[in-house]
Amino acid sequence: MAEEEKEIKMKICLLGDGGVGKTSLVYRFIQNRFSTDFKSTLGVNLLKHEVAIDHIRVTVQIWDLGGQDKYEGLRKLYLDGSQGALLVFDKTNKKSYENLEKWVRSFRDLRGGKPMLLIGNKLDLKEFIVIDDETAESYSKSHDLDYISTSAKTGEKVETAFTSLIKKIIENNPP
Repeated sequence: MAEEEKEIKMKICLLGDGGVGKTSLVYRFIQNRFSTDFKSTLGVNLLKHEVAIDHIRVTVQIWDLGGQDKYEGLRKLYLDGSQGALLVFDKTNKKSYENLEKWVRSFRDLRGGKPMLLIGNKLDLKEFIVIDDETAESYSKSHDLDYISTSAKTGEKVETAFTSLIKKIIENNPP
């Protein structure tokens, strides 16, 4: 007899500066597609996706937060109830890496020790990378985060990033 499948719902947020590829990561995960035509996220994009992990059917609400400073006042509302976050920077953009601290602080101030995963995106742009994995891993260790390098364009490790966060959330809140 097959093991009974459990169902859970969760909310995760994507955090990071504008232009780091948060929306591209979400669409690669949900629809396995990539586009160069995404416009800047205005406030927040809300999407839903179902995945099966270890006999658990998980409905994930994905809140893709606009990274521009003008949305900072709304983030408290958007982060409310979030059970985890993907913290994204662009490996080719040093400023997006330097701004990670404000994103970590804003999430932890509101959500405490909820799981967060650091993502270095745009792995495919090898000749333009200015933040290497060693630097990112050092940052992640100093902030008690796991780190994954991804490419929304090629899809490399995108599903791994999302499912890793989902598994961490399930571990912290078993069904």
